[in-house]
Amino acid sequence: MDRVPRLLLALLCGAVTMAPQPIDAPLLKPFADNRDWVLFHDLDYHVGQTDTTITVPKGFVTDFASIPQAFWATGLSPNGRYSKAAIVHDYLYWMQGCTRKQADNILMIAMKESEVDVPTRTAIYEGVRFGGDSAWDGNASERARRLPRIIPDGDLEFGPTVLWRDYRQMLARRGIADPAPASPPTYCTVGDTTDVPGRP
Repeated sequence: MDRVPRLLLALLCGAVTMAPQPIDAPLLKPFADNRDWVLFHDLDYHVGQTDTTITVPKGFVTDFASIPQAFWATGLSPNGRYSKAAIVHDYLYWMQGCTRKQADNILMIAMKESEVDVPTRTAIYEGVRFGGDSAWDGNASERARRLPRIIPDGDLEFGPTVLWRDYRQMLARRGIADPAPASPPTYCTVGDTTDVPGRP
């Protein structure tokens, strides 16, 4: 990945900052349409004032926040200060080791810790609570069909004209599938509320 897209993505994800952040700055590579991106290292989210860490693994493919284009003119789009929280949420929705409500609550917690303003984080949270069923069910269907969403190390290099949908089908034909989630992961309970754990 050349320097300009990497810096642009760092800015979009809010990675250029002086203060420590609870979610690591991601390093990602885009597919040809810039809609889907793959993580090039693990993304760790250290939740609140706890020892709890959610790790989104290297090779995970995200489309950031799934905000309909009709809302982009209002300032909400797939990328923003909430991008890192959206990657974590994408992963929770994909693995489905937590309940959907826990995943949505963790998104809210991560947005609070990323200092997303109240109107924006409220709109995004209410959007996923109201309309997230289709994404959740679609992910469950794709997992049942053994479609991968975590690219193995040896397959992370792909050409500049490759689209995720095509690359994914190729990986599936080779028998590559994602691991089953732990049932349930220990971090799920932090999503029983939308409060940042340990914050007064």
